[in-house]
Amino acid sequence: MKTIRARITALDIIVALLFIVIIGRLFWLQVVNKDIFEARADRQQAVTGTLTGKRGDIIVHEKQRVYPVATTKDDWLLTINPKLVSNSEDLYKKFIDKGLILDKEEFIMKAEKKNDPYEVIQHRVPNSIKKQLEDLAISAVGFELEPGRFYPAGNFASQTIGFVGADGTGQYGLERFYNKDLSGENGSFTGDGSAGTRLLLFGKSLISHKKDGASIHLTIDAGVEAFLVSSLEATLKKYNAKSAGGIIMNPRTGKILAFASMPSYDPNLYSKEKDPNVFKNPLVENLFEMGSVIKPLTIAAALDVGAIQSTDTYVDTGKRTIDGRTIENFDGKARGRVPIQEILSQSLNMGAVHVMEKLGKDRLRDYFHKYAFAEKTNIDLPNEAVGNLKNLDSSRLIEYATASFGQGINMTPLALARALSSLGNGGLLVTPYIVEEVRYANGLTQQKKAPEPKRVLKEETSKTITRMLVEVVDTKLAGGHGKIPGYSVAAKTGTAQIASVDRRGYSDEFMHTFFGYGPAYDPQFLVVLYIERPQGIRYASESLTEPFRSIMKHLFSYFEVLPDRPQELNDKKL
Repeated sequence: MKTIRARITALDIIVALLFIVIIGRLFWLQVVNKDIFEARADRQQAVTGTLTGKRGDIIVHEKQRVYPVATTKDDWLLTINPKLVSNSEDLYKKFIDKGLILDKEEFIMKAEKKNDPYEVIQHRVPNSIKKQLEDLAISAVGFELEPGRFYPAGNFASQTIGFVGADGTGQYGLERFYNKDLSGENGSFTGDGSAGTRLLLFGKSLISHKKDGASIHLTIDAGVEAFLVSSLEATLKKYNAKSAGGIIMNPRTGKILAFASMPSYDPNLYSKEKDPNVFKNPLVENLFEMGSVIKPLTIAAALDVGAIQSTDTYVDTGKRTIDGRTIENFDGKARGRVPIQEILSQSLNMGAVHVMEKLGKDRLRDYFHKYAFAEKTNIDLPNEAVGNLKNLDSSRLIEYATASFGQGINMTPLALARALSSLGNGGLLVTPYIVEEVRYANGLTQQKKAPEPKRVLKEETSKTITRMLVEVVDTKLAGGHGKIPGYSVAAKTGTAQIASVDRRGYSDEFMHTFFGYGPAYDPQFLVVLYIERPQGIRYASESLTEPFRSIMKHLFSYFEVLPDRPQELNDKKL
């Protein structure tokens, strides 16, 4: 009995001693070393993080080379844990010394929030500065990976490409149109964090996988785009114009090789732009009255239905009053009896009106709708505008007369390029396209296929109007000096009055347009150019002939197109 009692007493003593040890340990943890362990807890916390799905690249080619014009560049988000900041002024100075630009008052305010374990200090910190700050081993400082959009070529095709906004979504252009495909999907993880931001190497577990975005491969050739841009910039500057634009397209397929407008912007610096209109793409979003480049389409319609023959003549009166409104040739002069060819060669408004009357109002309206001026091309770009042919709903003859030479109706430059392609490609309406394919991260590829072209003109009509437009270049353009030796080229200029602000007449400012294709009888390239409100020059034949000629010569050389008139080169040598 005594032995049992002794054992119980010994057990009681052991339990009591263990209790004393536990109490002591708790006192040591919770009282004596309270500050130490609170700091450790601040440095090491369970966090949930995001695995960012990388945004896909936008890619162009240059002959056989390919490279991105929009890509992802990894930078860093700089954060602090104010609980661990012992001296705000000193930390601020260290940041400034390493090259950061910070508002001192704002920084001090964030650093003094002692009950807050997490404050964002600066976005987009480059890797070089991150490394310098990490070398200082400041426990209060943390970094998070912050992928951002980068445009290596700056202004290159910026209105076509667009940009990614601060919220990570595409704004304008292809970035917006293909935002879902480019974005991919984010994943997530849990783990132990340091300073509320820095993931430690233990305790990490995956919640969901990330998926990278698709890459978008464009039809644009960088070399061709650069040459077009250079030509537009020079022309814009020379004539102090408001804007300029150009399209280079394969008229047989609709494949776009270059797509540029001025003024443009650098998407890396989009936040610094004061006028948001610069982000718009006027090639698909703006409507213009195009002037005399419409005349070949009017004549083609009349040829197509047999209302005229290319060998016909007419009496040109120089001017005429219709529905109380006087319209005239560009110089007001009468030519008397002249061939139909002269309507194009001399760009005679009265000749276009004559052809319109032979065709008839209803058939003119039908053909202009066939040319799809009042329809979207459905190119892969946002905010595409639709042309306006409402004047042709009128019964007034004057509306049809002015439409015949490109006034009173409007369209986008891209819609114009589509319609004009039918003149050189055998009479087919093709669908322009700027995206070649979409390549997904899982290896799948979506080829972008344009719909089958629609016939709008007879093949013979296309051949006839092409011969007439070649005659313009061979004999009249720049006094016969607009030719490119060795090559047949079809072309036409346009000079249109710009409507006044109140839309009740026309101003004394002009829109200059120019289109051409070559080699004319088997065209590989269609070029459409415009400049808006050029100063000190009246006619497009004077402002745009040389830019067009230099662009077409470059295309023949760049793509090594064989001359279709080799005898001209031999004659030149002789």
